[in-house]
Amino acid sequence: MGGGEINPLPHQSNTSGRGSKNKDEITVLVTGFGPFPGAPINTSHLLTTHLPSLLPPATKHNRTPKLIRILNPTSARGAYIRVEYAYIRQYIKHLYDVYQHEVDLMLHLGMAAPWEFYSIERYAFKAGFTSTWWGKSGEGEGYYNKMRDVKGKTAKDISESQGRDWWLDAPMGLETSVNVDKAVAVAAASFDGNRGTGGEAKIVPHHEGGTYCCGFIYYESLATCWKRGLKTKVLFSHVPGCTDAKSLEMGREAVLAIIGAACEQIVDR
Repeated sequence: MGGGEINPLPHQSNTSGRGSKNKDEITVLVTGFGPFPGAPINTSHLLTTHLPSLLPPATKHNRTPKLIRILNPTSARGAYIRVEYAYIRQYIKHLYDVYQHEVDLMLHLGMAAPWEFYSIERYAFKAGFTSTWWGKSGEGEGYYNKMRDVKGKTAKDISESQGRDWWLDAPMGLETSVNVDKAVAVAAASFDGNRGTGGEAKIVPHHEGGTYCCGFIYYESLATCWKRGLKTKVLFSHVPGCTDAKSLEMGREAVLAIIGAACEQIVDR
């Protein structure tokens, strides 16, 4: 597949059975990233290994009357999404080829090691977009063209066979269809972020996914929905880098709170 062989997906969707999705369930798919330079352990992947497969209706993190089913294809050992631009482009295409007819919400997780909060990102931008709010990494050649991935490549190195020109006609910026402010308010109500150190790890709205592979995967997922005319809701959340047991449990609770909050909007639509 050009960007390297794609990790196999553990559940194969019956894409021929369009419209056969259980109307009493909401299906959420969660992904996490693997290691990258300076981060031999990526908490976004660790957190996927702590998620349940089901959230029953009318419970702490699921106030809807429907069962929430969580698909977790990157949770197995070594099944994380590799921090490689070409691989991400191929992986997201493959992910939607398999799951697009059964998934209501795609939630991509990524790690922001210094942060002490959990974010819900509002926007993602196409490769080459420039900004001043990320400093030098957002200037010059623009997003994803300066910060190199684990193979030393940038988005400019994606070849024609790897999908180099897929998004030429796509908007420069894409926004999630989730009401981020509403989702943050609902998620915060069910999340106890007390770290036991006198501070709180909050769930907050954030402008966009950034200039590295986090922003890149968010754009890939949003652009795929835009191109294919899908109604799938897409979110990206950054998580802190702490890997102790208490922090991972807190992260699990934060991710479930975000899932539940987004799913309320799916039921309401």
